[in-house]
Amino acid sequence: MNSTSSSTPLDGLIFGVCAVLGAVVTAACLYRARTTPTVANRCITTAFGICTVGVAFAIPAVASWAEELTGVDNVAKLIAHICAILWCASLQLTMVDIAYDPEYLRTAIYQRATVASIVLLVMIPLWLKANTPGVEFTTAFAANVPVRVYLLVYLGYVFLTCCELAFMCGKSANLNWPERPWSSFGYGSSATAAVAGIGYTASKGGYLLAYTAGSPWSLGVEERLSPSLSGIAIVFLFIGLTLPVFGLAFRKVRRRLSRA
Repeated sequence: MNSTSSSTPLDGLIFGVCAVLGAVVTAACLYRARTTPTVANRCITTAFGICTVGVAFAIPAVASWAEELTGVDNVAKLIAHICAILWCASLQLTMVDIAYDPEYLRTAIYQRATVASIVLLVMIPLWLKANTPGVEFTTAFAANVPVRVYLLVYLGYVFLTCCELAFMCGKSANLNWPERPWSSFGYGSSATAAVAGIGYTASKGGYLLAYTAGSPWSLGVEERLSPSLSGIAIVFLFIGLTLPVFGLAFRKVRRRLSRA
């Protein structure tokens, strides 16, 4: 079993904190989805639940436990990456429901679900081909061509998704200001998260592309930078998608106090 051999203490700290935050936020979103069962609220709840599971499997200790339990090397990495794909797709559907006209909604959902399904259908065979003894699905194994291709497919999808989310969240932040400040700040925070996600994919994907071109930069820099950007993206997204909930609760409390 080898999932933790190239991990750093920073990985466990960042992903552990994010997993705890994810569990709390998922519970809050589940309550909102039950009280206000819209497409967006259900997608947000699904996204946070999937994200929390994926982040938990990115914790080195949990990854090691999963491998010991299943007897399969890198199974935790595959689960974390599948969760990331499903998380991104759920966030896309959330923003599509919020940002687009109802007549376009069904088409937009089918388009994004189809792309996510194709990416998963490509990734899983690549993972099976590359998952040989002693191999890890990290940039440290960029010399392994199947690993490199697998990571580039995964990172490419996340990059494109984050670009779309940054655009839609930024646009929604502008449209909601100043009438709905809580929503505006929430979308702004989500846009920041998407930008951090772009940085994460650029850090990892850029290293892999530079390695392919024969001029990679310091692996140590990438291994420190990427987890930090990933953690920033997750935290800002948690904040961004829960701010509207707190804003609604704040307005309700203020109305009750004004009537008292």
